[in-house]
Amino acid sequence: MRHGREIADHVGRVMNIVEGRGHPLLSDPHHERVARSWKRSLNKHSIDPSLSSVPKVVTAYELREHRDRIETFMRIAREGVERLHNELLPANYCVLLTDAAGVTVDYRAVPHLEREFKDEGFRAGTCWSEESEGTCGVGTTLIDRQPTLIHRGEHFRSHNTQFTCSSAPILGLQDEPIAVLDASALFSPDARESQLLVFRMVCDKARLIEDAYAHYSLRNHWTLQLGQVAEFMPVETDYLIAFDDDGRIIGGNRRARNELITHNGRRAEFLHDLFECSANDIMVSAHASPGTPFPLRMLATGRRLFAVLRAPNARSPAQVTQSKPVLTEENATAPRGFRHLALGDPRVKSNVQCAVKVANRDIPVMLLGETGTGKEAFARAIHDYSERAKQPFVALNCAAIPESLIESELFGYRDGAFTGARSKGAKGKILQSDGGTLFLDEIGDMPLSLQSRLLRVLAEGEVVPLGAEQPTPVNLHVICATHQDLPELVRQGRFREDLFYRLNGASFMLPPLRNREDKRELIQLVMREECAAMGREELRIAEDTMNRLLAYDWPGNIRQLRHAIRYACAIADGNQVAIEHFPQELRGSAASQARALPQPAQQQPPAAAPSLPRSVAAAPDPCELRDGEPLNEACLQLRQKMLDALRRNHWRVTETARQLGMSRATFYRKMARLRIVAPNYLDGEDSVVGHG
Repeated sequence: MRHGREIADHVGRVMNIVEGRGHPLLSDPHHERVARSWKRSLNKHSIDPSLSSVPKVVTAYELREHRDRIETFMRIAREGVERLHNELLPANYCVLLTDAAGVTVDYRAVPHLEREFKDEGFRAGTCWSEESEGTCGVGTTLIDRQPTLIHRGEHFRSHNTQFTCSSAPILGLQDEPIAVLDASALFSPDARESQLLVFRMVCDKARLIEDAYAHYSLRNHWTLQLGQVAEFMPVETDYLIAFDDDGRIIGGNRRARNELITHNGRRAEFLHDLFECSANDIMVSAHASPGTPFPLRMLATGRRLFAVLRAPNARSPAQVTQSKPVLTEENATAPRGFRHLALGDPRVKSNVQCAVKVANRDIPVMLLGETGTGKEAFARAIHDYSERAKQPFVALNCAAIPESLIESELFGYRDGAFTGARSKGAKGKILQSDGGTLFLDEIGDMPLSLQSRLLRVLAEGEVVPLGAEQPTPVNLHVICATHQDLPELVRQGRFREDLFYRLNGASFMLPPLRNREDKRELIQLVMREECAAMGREELRIAEDTMNRLLAYDWPGNIRQLRHAIRYACAIADGNQVAIEHFPQELRGSAASQARALPQPAQQQPPAAAPSLPRSVAAAPDPCELRDGEPLNEACLQLRQKMLDALRRNHWRVTETARQLGMSRATFYRKMARLRIVAPNYLDGEDSVVGHG
């Protein structure tokens, strides 16, 4: 119980500090923070420091609302809260988790002191915000977004001056506060130093929870787990960085954002801006030894880290996109699932009309077309229209994953299936899509050895994960896509003919952007969607700029269009987007930028008997080299051509493969077979992935 004299002394001390009389608490940064918080508590929040009543508690209905808002986060945080409670229980500390408003949403009591803690206000629903309680562990942490130890008399309200509170913030991917983890004791020694160990334990558990939630939030992207010591990687992650298929950095945990991604005030946009390598190099290193840490070197500092690559998780229908599609008057009446697509082109309309007829008929679908024409968006539309819409939609890009990892990604594995495998095994994409849709992009890059296994899955409706003895039944709809000439690959013996006919139940040719009759409408639709995503609905495209966009060849099709417009919207000032706001390749004349690309093949009607469609976009392979064979003349010519292109592009594999018309996976396989080795790859334990 607080005695009147103690309360009066505390209030006098607070007023002296707030009004600038006497000496501050101590001349160190922490106590300066406390002094600032005291001033806010009195001058901004108008709290009486002499109040000795218990903190306010929200109603049961309000508490349920606070919990519902962060339900997923609480599920992830529960293990960290429980661990901290078990470690501090012998010392009589309670543990609480509050939301960003300071309301206690999870609470762990000390059993034999439960009544005492409750009488002092420690319970679920208590609000510990600075606006309500003044200076306290939770409230001050939320304001400063820094770990805070508020010990006894450092509290603002006299009711709290006997407590000691160690608090640490838990931030989201945008550095916004999500929660606060706190450990408090009713009684403690006077010396503040006695709490430093507890304070450190709270900070460590808060970081553990924050990293776990960051990992969950980034689960649908490629993720790099990074550490300074390879041997610690299986049990501790220092940094987490997520990136997309193009190597663009999506985000990371707080340490990665503050110490790696942002350096000297500049933020790295791609992995090759951060490391002495590209995303392709990282994937190759990961494929060489799945689950085993491999070294990476920082581009700016030369610092060496160790990394483990994790593949994206399956996507589900409940997963929302960054921006809500903007519907036009025309596509608002389109079938469910297809309404976000631009449907002004007659060929696209015809594709949709056929697709809705086969969506629920258990007919495999093959999507043909150049890169970037929207094959995955069309596949997702078929899934969303079908009766499987509430089940998972799982996508796998066969060209983006090195050959050595495709098998485990597609079929999954049991625990102990190979060195580095997860202790509980992992579901493959096939089992993840059970009941839903499996989308296999760039199916032409699937290794021949795996094609027979996929054929068995389709024929028998069961899958055998790596290391398993018994098959697992699976029910799924398969949609595949490619920009390659599959019939030519069949003739070359690089793609199984029986698998081709199994997959080619209904084929759809998606037209390239340059040949679409609704190009203007499509540009306007993408513009509206990107403006809405950025909150810049007032932006418009100048008419002369629109004419330049209409005349441009768009070799990257809709994907290139969307990235170009997103870039223009981001840098444009005012209310109008002009040609100078677009990437460099669009600023020249449309004629000089145009490339001679093959004309699209005609769509094969899905109702007709399966037949080999015409070439989509693939050049015959001049070298049919097999493992162990000497380099013949064709191979030597191809090797020299690849070497020349790599040197011109400073060993950037992605750009070189694009120029030579190959996928990244195909290019890497040819590099291996033709004995092409990057000049900065080093052998041995200390080798670091170099530019590719």
